Amino acid sequence: GWGLKQDFADYPDAKWIHDHCHEYGFIIRYPKGKTDITGYAYEHWHLRYVGVEAATEIMEQGITLEAYHGR
Repeated sequence: GWGLKQDFADYPDAKWIHDHCHEYGFIIRYPKGKTDITGYAYEHWHLRYVGVEAATEIMEQGITLEAYHGR
């Protein structure tokens, strides 16, 4: 009964984090629908600090950190 659940992404707090984390320099490291690029399944709780400028650009373009760095 201690399995990992993805339902946290449906809570208001998680939605706020998704919409605003870039304002504080964070990105969702493994975004939904990008497994083929990142090599990891969607992890809405996995944040990474990249700085406000980079995080905002990544968010606005809807890209991954790999795409941002041109990999």
